[in-house]
Amino acid sequence: MKHFWWSLFVALISFIIFICYACHPTLLPEQDSKYQQFLRYIHYVYLKIKPDPFCNLDIPISQVPIDLIIPVIEKDIDTLLLTIESARSNILQPITNIYLIAPESENLRKIAAEKNCKFVLEDTVFPTFSNHKKRKGWIKQQYLKLNADTVGENEHFLIMDADTILIRPQIFVTNDKKEILNILHDYWFCRKQMVKMALGFKKFHNVDFTSHHMLMSKTKLKALKKHLQELHGKSWQDALDSLDLPKNDSFSEYELYGNFVAQQFPQEVELVLGNNTIFPRNGLANIGYAREYLSCKYKSMTMHSFLTIEGMTG
Repeated sequence: MKHFWWSLFVALISFIIFICYACHPTLLPEQDSKYQQFLRYIHYVYLKIKPDPFCNLDIPISQVPIDLIIPVIEKDIDTLLLTIESARSNILQPITNIYLIAPESENLRKIAAEKNCKFVLEDTVFPTFSNHKKRKGWIKQQYLKLNADTVGENEHFLIMDADTILIRPQIFVTNDKKEILNILHDYWFCRKQMVKMALGFKKFHNVDFTSHHMLMSKTKLKALKKHLQELHGKSWQDALDSLDLPKNDSFSEYELYGNFVAQQFPQEVELVLGNNTIFPRNGLANIGYAREYLSCKYKSMTMHSFLTIEGMTG
């Protein structure tokens, strides 16, 4: 009997050690593997059963003020209105200002005025590259987010994609300044390769930080930029621009920032399951019913412009 209990104790300790190993940064292999997928599954299961005290109906309001920053273009006007409304309804801490970073647009300026937001011309936020090459589309928005520390009044700011809405009450910075980072079940190995090239780290959290919104700290974002500059010997934006990316869609500002702060400031951040779901853009007429139903399980919804009811139902 004594041998049985001793074996059970050793097995339990070994199991706990394995869980800790799976939930901490590990060496990034040359390619994703079944073993990495298994470790990722263990981490996700752990996060799923781990209590999330930062998102529910009765969490205490945080007194830490944040700014909300939304890069946007005109094609996302319909979802933008929902993004703004959902943030004001579901973020349980003071929002000092909401900034809409956009190209010149009479319609977006009008929305900013009507919704008590501040319109910021994107060219005033976009970083300057040594080759002066123009960036467009999704890559331009990612550089705008990485330079968003030049906007806003507060140390902390929440970046939100203009096609994402929050559907449950939540906080992003606790009263003791713990910063909440949401992660998703999605996983893109090529984005980890990009981050490895950019940061020079050997170990990475085996999860995905691309949650369509992210809490950022000006201090930590400046530390990230300093790291890039010192490692590559050029400005942070030129360092990222010069990466020989494995794929065109490898670049991810959320992966870059999330991996950096999770490893450089592990005691100051908390990883939680993001629980994001997708919703067809042409189903906006039914968004009220869908939001109420989906909020039982999810924390946010994303409505990409290419998502349609017809495409999702096949």
